Amino acid sequence: MKLTGKNMRVLLAAGLFIILTAVKLLFPEQTAGARAALREAVSHDADYMAVFRSLGESLSADEEVVAALMRMTGRTVESPDTPGFAFPEGPGGVAGAVAALEPLPESPTPEPSPTPEPTPEPVPEAVSAFLKQQEAYSAYELPSNVSYGYPQLPFDYVSPVAGMTSSGFGYRMHPLKNEVLFHYGTDFAAWTGTEILAFASGTVGMVGWDAGFGNYIIVRHSGGWRTLYAHCSAVYVTGGDAVEAGQCIGLVGATGNVTGPHLHLELTCDGVYYNPEFYLS
Repeated sequence: MKLTGKNMRVLLAAGLFIILTAVKLLFPEQTAGARAALREAVSHDADYMAVFRSLGESLSADEEVVAALMRMTGRTVESPDTPGFAFPEGPGGVAGAVAALEPLPESPTPEPSPTPEPTPEPVPEAVSAFLKQQEAYSAYELPSNVSYGYPQLPFDYVSPVAGMTSSGFGYRMHPLKNEVLFHYGTDFAAWTGTEILAFASGTVGMVGWDAGFGNYIIVRHSGGWRTLYAHCSAVYVTGGDAVEAGQCIGLVGATGNVTGPHLHLELTCDGVYYNPEFYLS
């Protein structure tokens, strides 16, 4: 808070009042002249610091006053009978005690430290390659339940099959319908009978059959994540089973609507589809 002239007068007057009250209680005869001089000084636009210094010098002449004020401020008081004793003058005497009442300078307002810009994480090569490949389909609107993001998975994971990618995630020319459609998973070409491994630890949520997927398995993982394994020739788990990452849960096949044996793998989180290839490249 910035002190104005009026505020300074009030503050200093309060300090003078406290000092004179203490002195008056101890030494009433020393204060009569000081009160008159101070009333005159405070009633005008005076140099209040000079008034304090003058008051200190006048009171310093009285040994009893100095001793009392030094006790009030916690200073050590030597006996006047001590050889070489002398009442302190200047900054160490009453003038110094009075000057100590002067307001301290305001502390400078600290400058806020700039918030460092977060360093962006490098984009994996698989993500860059996928986004570049999808540029050919920029005229098509991305489905509302699809994300091209690359979130970190909250669990360990493994490749579910030993096979190569035959049809990737995203827009593609459908091999049977011969039109551009969105592919919600990744197809891994593999021989019939190849083991299908659980992508991550979790619980089997459903096992069933679908005209498009054929025999399929759904495994639920932590954090709302889910994997689906379709076109199985054999299924080795049932709903409710706990599975570990890398555990064999079925075999690759060609059941459902397919052109050949392969594993169709889908990866979702809370109903949003993500590209499994980002984690298996």
